[in-house]
Amino acid sequence: MAERWQDEADIRELFDRYGSGVDERDWHAWSQIFDDPLDTDFSGIDEAFTPVTLSRAAHVAGTQAVISRFDATHHMITNVQIALQGDQATARAVMRAEHWMDGLRGAPRYTMFGVYENSFKRTPGGWRIARLSLRVIREEGNVAVWAEALRRAQSSA
Repeated sequence: MAERWQDEADIRELFDRYGSGVDERDWHAWSQIFDDPLDTDFSGIDEAFTPVTLSRAAHVAGTQAVISRFDATHHMITNVQIALQGDQATARAVMRAEHWMDGLRGAPRYTMFGVYENSFKRTPGGWRIARLSLRVIREEGNVAVWAEALRRAQSSA
């Protein structure tokens, strides 16, 4: 029972490190929470984002390219529900992600609310996110903030 409790605590910590790594722009530490390669599905944000398997380095670089365009972000992840099965696990968590960008027409804030449905695997280095999936269920604020960050990331690629 103590091992199960520790496994669940380790997986919850990955969600904490996910949010804080992005918000603090600590890309090296953030990269350590992912398996390599990593399956991602962000089609729940935008249909243009098709599910893909990519290297950890490519995922981190792509995320960094977009997130670094914001003046600030704040990710809150909570209500984590974990199902363990040996060296594999799945977890569902709800999130709220705030994104700010000054200098645009309209409000400087865009907020997305969604659900992460991730898969994890135990590695020699500990638990890692093996599949990352986000489905947005509500948006508030100025969606141009998000669109501009994507545009800037694509124009600098």
